[in-house]
Amino acid sequence: MSRLYPFILNMWIMGKDEAYVNNALAKVYITAVERDAILATPQVA
Repeated sequence: MSRLYPFILNMWIMGKDEAYVNNALAKVYITAVERDAILATPQVA
C-alpha cells in the first residue's frame, strides 16, 4: 500500500472529486489498483 493511500482514501470519503484521486495517480502517489479501490468506496453525502 502506498504511503498516501489512507490519506487520499479519507479525502475521497469526505467529498473530494474524482479528479483529485486521478491527480494522485498521475503524480504516482497511489497505484491504479488503489485508485480503483478508492473510487469504489462510497462518499459521505
